[in-house]
Amino acid sequence: MKKMTKAARSRLLNALIIFSTLGLVLYLSARGGGISDAWRALRSADPWWILAALGSWCVFMTFEAMGLHVFFHQQKIKIKFGLSLLVALIGSFYSSVTPAATGGQPMQVLALKKRNIPAGISSSGLAVKFFTFQTALLSLGGLLWILRPQIVLSCIDNAKWIVFAGFVLNGLSVAAVLLLAINKNIVRAILTLAIRLGKALHLVKDVARTASRADAAISDFHASVDMLTHHPFRLFKLYLLSCLQVLGLMSIAYCVYRALGLSQYSYADILTLQFLLFIGASFTPLPGASGAQEGGFYIFFQHIFPADKLVGALLLWRFFTYYFTLIVGLAAVILDSVQSMRRLSADAEKKAAPQSKNP
Repeated sequence: MKKMTKAARSRLLNALIIFSTLGLVLYLSARGGGISDAWRALRSADPWWILAALGSWCVFMTFEAMGLHVFFHQQKIKIKFGLSLLVALIGSFYSSVTPAATGGQPMQVLALKKRNIPAGISSSGLAVKFFTFQTALLSLGGLLWILRPQIVLSCIDNAKWIVFAGFVLNGLSVAAVLLLAINKNIVRAILTLAIRLGKALHLVKDVARTASRADAAISDFHASVDMLTHHPFRLFKLYLLSCLQVLGLMSIAYCVYRALGLSQYSYADILTLQFLLFIGASFTPLPGASGAQEGGFYIFFQHIFPADKLVGALLLWRFFTYYFTLIVGLAAVILDSVQSMRRLSADAEKKAAPQSKNP
């Protein structure tokens, strides 16, 4: 029997975590009689608000792509918006299936490198994008908490420590990106350590050549990421795009709330709880923050949705915020693979063409 590779075991484990979490939600709901209630809630959902949820997801993904697109154009790299959207979807897919969303950015760098965009520049673009997204998330979430304290007090007063921890961890990640952006020596030290580790594990053969390439990538990275300190207007533009992106994702909860025929709480109330839930659960070290998102939804929204609609709301919300991203992202990954094979085939034909003309 062929031994399973480490990468294959990791993919299998991630898939098991994702689907076991969904299975656990369904099992607990079935034991409590919630499945029949959920099915009734889903069958009675307003299709127009379901379309609104889909539209909110499209807004989220469109502005995710727009942020990358604008950054590359600021760096005088002309790429089509379709490529920016493809790369955004690829990153969303791999972030959703890897622990703590660690796989998204490396796969995006790889996808861009296939299109002859230097790794240093693409890495800087993704770092700036991460910085503006996290800043938008924390600033809007904090502002809503200040403006809507009553909904926080009435719904999640006992779970505020989760939100505090989320603010701290997300804030530290923003500080780390900022430090890497302004200190080239730290980046060089990290890459040097990675190269030495690669040599010890026999993953790096030519240390000098790899170090030279890494140094060139560092130069590209810092040359294109200097907007964090030297181009505040460019950075603010990307921040505004990230605000629209975040609002698109967070608005899905309100669309689900209205789809189930509810209207007692305002858009701002639902938005506040959704922001704080996302901040609190986003750094859970499991694929898609599985378990934390579902459990958090129960804790944060149990006073918002009636008991007979809570499971249905969770299933609808999780589909649009997670599983739909998996489906569309997988299609993007497949499309990227097809395009890569076509490019390789075209390159092989070009190399073979001059040889075929010779006698």
